Amino acid sequence: MNALFSLEGPPVVHLGIGEGRVFEGPARAHVLLGSCVAVTFHLPGHGLGATFHALLPSREEYLRKDSGGSPFRFVDTAIETMLAALSRARAPLDRLEIKVFGGANSLVQGEFGIGQKNVRAAFSTLARRGLRVAASNVGGTRGRKIVFLPATGEVFMKTLSETPVRGMTSAQS
Repeated sequence: MNALFSLEGPPVVHLGIGEGRVFEGPARAHVLLGSCVAVTFHLPGHGLGATFHALLPSREEYLRKDSGGSPFRFVDTAIETMLAALSRARAPLDRLEIKVFGGANSLVQGEFGIGQKNVRAAFSTLARRGLRVAASNVGGTRGRKIVFLPATGEVFMKTLSETPVRGMTSAQS
């Protein structure tokens, strides 16, 4: 069995939709992505990292102003929330190693699908802040499972099968 997925080692944290977290020590953050996006942040040499699991590209576009909701549901506010938290932890933002994952589209959605919008939101929000993306694996038609080790910045990714979940038709999955 792969040691990364074994019961031994750092504690495992599963991030669901609309969740994000800053890690100041060893952990394994698991995120299952379809059209959603995860961005990982790591400060080399300090054991500090963060990630989130966002569903939609822009809070302004998808949420009424009088509504609440987790800032981690939206790519733009998730990035801003993480950068603020990392700043409070005294992380120099210009030294962060940043990686972007997810944003799959079904074949019927084409280039205007929510996955593509999520990816665009991630890259444009990071660019507005003057931050460079070190690596990415985005788009396509297949979901991904990532395991992020915030203490080292390593990300392990598995591309998921296109086979629909048993009992579901392609339109439902």
